Amino acid sequence: MQRVDSTYRLQLSPQFTFKDMVKILEYLEELGVATIYSAPLFQAREGSTHGYDVLHPFGINTEIGDLKQFRAINARLKEKQITWLQDIVPNHMAFDPENPWIRDIFELGPKSRYYNYFDIDWEYKGLKKVMLPFFGNTLEELLEKSELKLKFDKDGFSLNYYESKYPLSARTYAQVLLGIKEETFSVKFAGFSGNTSDWNELKNSFYQKIEKDSQLKMELSAAIEKINHSVEEIQKILDLQFFLPTHWKHTEQEINYRRFFTINGLICIRMEDPEVFEAYHTFIKELCEDGLINGLRIDHIDGLFDPEGYLNQLRQMLGSDIFIIVEKILEADEKLPSHWPVAGTSGYEFLSKLNHLFTDANNEKAFTEAYTEISPENADYEGLVYRKKLFILKERMGGELHNLCSLLNQNLLPESVNIHKDDTWKEALSVYLAAVPVYRIYPQEFPLKPNEIGILHQAYKTALKEFPEFKEELKHLNLLFMGEAGKDTSETLYFLQRCQQFSGPLAAKGVEDTSFYIYNRLVVHNEVGDSPENFGITGAEFHQNMMDRKKEFPLSLNATATHDTKRGEDSRMRLDVLSELSQEWFLNFNRWKEINSEIRENKEIPDVNEEYFIYQTLFAGMPFQEESDFFSRICEFLQKVLREAKVHSNWAEPDEEYENSVFKFVKDILEHKKFRESLDPFIERIAGLGVIKSLGQTLIKITAPGIPDIYQGTELWDLSFVDPDNRRPVDYNLRMKFLEDFKGFGKNTLSQDLELLKSNYTSGQIKMYVLNKSLLQRKKDKDLFQRGEYIPLLVSGEHSEKFISYARVLNGEWRIIIVPLIIAELFNPKNLSPNKEQFKDVFIDLPENAPSEWDSIFTDETMITEGKLALKDLFDDFPVVFMKNKN
Repeated sequence: MQRVDSTYRLQLSPQFTFKDMVKILEYLEELGVATIYSAPLFQAREGSTHGYDVLHPFGINTEIGDLKQFRAINARLKEKQITWLQDIVPNHMAFDPENPWIRDIFELGPKSRYYNYFDIDWEYKGLKKVMLPFFGNTLEELLEKSELKLKFDKDGFSLNYYESKYPLSARTYAQVLLGIKEETFSVKFAGFSGNTSDWNELKNSFYQKIEKDSQLKMELSAAIEKINHSVEEIQKILDLQFFLPTHWKHTEQEINYRRFFTINGLICIRMEDPEVFEAYHTFIKELCEDGLINGLRIDHIDGLFDPEGYLNQLRQMLGSDIFIIVEKILEADEKLPSHWPVAGTSGYEFLSKLNHLFTDANNEKAFTEAYTEISPENADYEGLVYRKKLFILKERMGGELHNLCSLLNQNLLPESVNIHKDDTWKEALSVYLAAVPVYRIYPQEFPLKPNEIGILHQAYKTALKEFPEFKEELKHLNLLFMGEAGKDTSETLYFLQRCQQFSGPLAAKGVEDTSFYIYNRLVVHNEVGDSPENFGITGAEFHQNMMDRKKEFPLSLNATATHDTKRGEDSRMRLDVLSELSQEWFLNFNRWKEINSEIRENKEIPDVNEEYFIYQTLFAGMPFQEESDFFSRICEFLQKVLREAKVHSNWAEPDEEYENSVFKFVKDILEHKKFRESLDPFIERIAGLGVIKSLGQTLIKITAPGIPDIYQGTELWDLSFVDPDNRRPVDYNLRMKFLEDFKGFGKNTLSQDLELLKSNYTSGQIKMYVLNKSLLQRKKDKDLFQRGEYIPLLVSGEHSEKFISYARVLNGEWRIIIVPLIIAELFNPKNLSPNKEQFKDVFIDLPENAPSEWDSIFTDETMITEGKLALKDLFDDFPVVFMKNKN
């Protein structure tokens, strides 16, 4: 079977279909791509730009294409020896009547095969209904304002709320038909006890009869009109449904189904049920067995009740040949469970380590002290995270918290305690869950594994330190989680496992989607998979991490940009340049603050923390060449930032006046001549230096242990903001032209060609050159880069800490990589030429068994060594080095 390697992530959508994809297959092959890595392509909500709102996984999204087209594309890919990695979403589906399982439940209730497929508590308060939180008013207000209307069409009876249409239960039909003289169908509907197929046939027969009988049609219309004009009659209809219309904000305090994070419109699946697993994966299995899919990326593995059980089931179903990775956020020192039957992760942890490698750790103290002066109330990152996780748990996930408390109340607390009458226990559970330092653990039995015990004890100690008033309650909860309290260990384990399904969303919302938009010391590390309290690692630490990666999960993806990242991969490299220039950066910040105070209309908006963030955003995202939509893009980004931060605005109750004042401030400073005269030269310098870091990032991604992952379009500069900005259309015609240009590079003219790339670096073609040459070399050396040794090479000399070098070795074949890390004094940002004075005493010490003759991948030059590489000889023509031993 063809192996998955260098992946290229494509965001298939109505805006980029199979027909569009066909046009770039030759380009991707010539670029050096080995695997297409596709966003979810199953049937999703109409117009979905991402595919994670799956309506059903039983066919290709009709807005993207069809199975015939997919087979044709796959046949072409096989000819090119390109494989297919598919993103799937086993945690949740769209909570939408267009979802056939949801529709069936709404119509047939407990008689539906799918009644228990979703994580719904049908016994919640005796409702026997699932909450439907998509309404702008409470049910009482909806009825009072006559906003709910009964309608009938070819799909049957439905409850309509403006443009939304919800199918009604089978028992509704008999109730409505009481108002007309029709006995045959009244009896059939009243006594219906068949399956989905029988039900659809009965509905269709009824519709056909209504269409043919004009008198009956008039009577039905009159009956519907009568119901719609009576609150009492509409209420009778509602009483017969298996859903309960609810205000969308109600879920912040009460909910009876599990959702994805805090998104009401994504309902979670009971994937731990073998029947649900089999039903969901039917089509996916067929695609894998037919060889159309060679690998799977499992979205949000942490949302599943039993991730390990799911992966074992998936592996058993698909066999050993299918490549499987999981989307998993790992904290700095956290490891992916080694016994999971997967190749690794989708690469966030690699992004984090590489990001820290390019950060100047020597300036951590300077940044911390300066930021503490700028925003003292936000400078304690760990304290901020804890507060925000508590806020999310109580204010945005109050419904989930209530449900966990109800579970806890069942035989797991002292008999005298009623958790819903005594807030003490609810508070204690809150502070414990908010203190969990990782996304989740994976308990299978008692006693827990040592690492699981360590994580929970850490949470217990943090909670106890912050809230000593809950000492006794926290002690009981800790014993409970250790399996040392409670009457029934199976109930205790179930409670602990349920808690883990919510600790991940709590971390994501409290950290990534709140704290990351408040703590602004250096926002380069406010990134998915990263952690802002950390500030750089040494080359030695990176080497150790890569050796561990090679040993444990050598086929994990090496991601530097994804659809989830907060800012573009090249934006981050610019910010990493700032980490080298702490004194200059903070002097400029204070100068700009003073300059721009002259034109502020409102002295309080934005606040100083937001202003500091805005300057970093300008540095990170300012395009190399003027773009007409830059201001609108930055405003859309800042709106999301302000609402996610939840300080002066939020999604539930946005303060648009405040937001508009911030946009006005940005507009004014961008047009402020005095400010731009100071800002622009600094940005130009940072951007040029950032180019060198970006080229290093690209080279390491492709050659370090792991499988390199390229997010669509990032073969040129990626200065995007968070989604949806990073899903903008990609100009493939420009990329094809640039790639075609490389064919004109000749050995005799290569030096001039490279000079042109360097002097015109703003186009991004130089980045594509590094990517293309490295990917093509990797294709030739697939075994070497997937299985070969990773050997750290010693850099010696006065500025040795500013470089990193390593070799990849297999069966006598050597590849050497040398990348500058701390570069502000090493290169001229205008033309990327080296400051040779900084290089003169820096050497790479080669192992005794290393070859002596080398060819440069980028420059085609040949070099002969005698145990050492002098860096002063290596960077004249190109700012990063990739060499292979001469055969």
